[in-house]
Amino acid sequence: MEPSPPKCYLLVHNISKKKNFGDILRTAAAMGVTEVAVVGAQKLAAHGSQGCASHLRFSHFNKMEDAVTYLRTVCGATITGIEITDSAKPVHTHPFRGTHAFMVGNEGHGLTPPQLAACDDFVYIPQHTSATASLNVNAACAVVLHHFATWAQFAEAPRDGFKFVTEPPAASSLPRSGVGLKQMRSLHADGSVVQRRKTDGASATGSADEDESGAAWQTAFGAEIGDEREEAAGE
Repeated sequence: MEPSPPKCYLLVHNISKKKNFGDILRTAAAMGVTEVAVVGAQKLAAHGSQGCASHLRFSHFNKMEDAVTYLRTVCGATITGIEITDSAKPVHTHPFRGTHAFMVGNEGHGLTPPQLAACDDFVYIPQHTSATASLNVNAACAVVLHHFATWAQFAEAPRDGFKFVTEPPAASSLPRSGVGLKQMRSLHADGSVVQRRKTDGASATGSADEDESGAAWQTAFGAEIGDEREEAAGE
């Protein structure tokens, strides 16, 4: 039996700026990320994603340990931190093996100690001047994901003139299908879906659900995810 082709996952936690989160989603969609695992935040903004969030599959986790366990055991991914550590390998050497889940850090302090401890290995992006201490989080994410896509031999998208050809996202009316932020699922570490029950506190933007741990979940995100529906044209 031939081995399964490598896949790319992204683990997002502790990103503080909405614009960076949206930019990261645009990058993830362009570079063939299979699934974005989001830890902690449940009401998310896709500002800057240029509509790309609706092309991605999302899963939400209340705890980072659950996300790491899911990615490692259910998805079969090596957890790779994008960080300048002593053990990190330069990304252009393509130190990859099979499926990887890449974890990006906070804009200011990078990966936290628990995030660092959760990683199996690390990659970093060599710089060639001392002008800056590090790259913007989305720029770093884009470089790493592009190198992985090149190594994994993901098919290049067709081009038309000076742009790549775009397609509308696959329509999905199935609640919590995972496709797009509006249908993001909340999962246990084993990949099973957290069952939700209705609560009385419906908000102005939509009804409120509550998961098994009692955490409130907004089934309609309202204006916070307006950028998911924005025009794909533009920069």
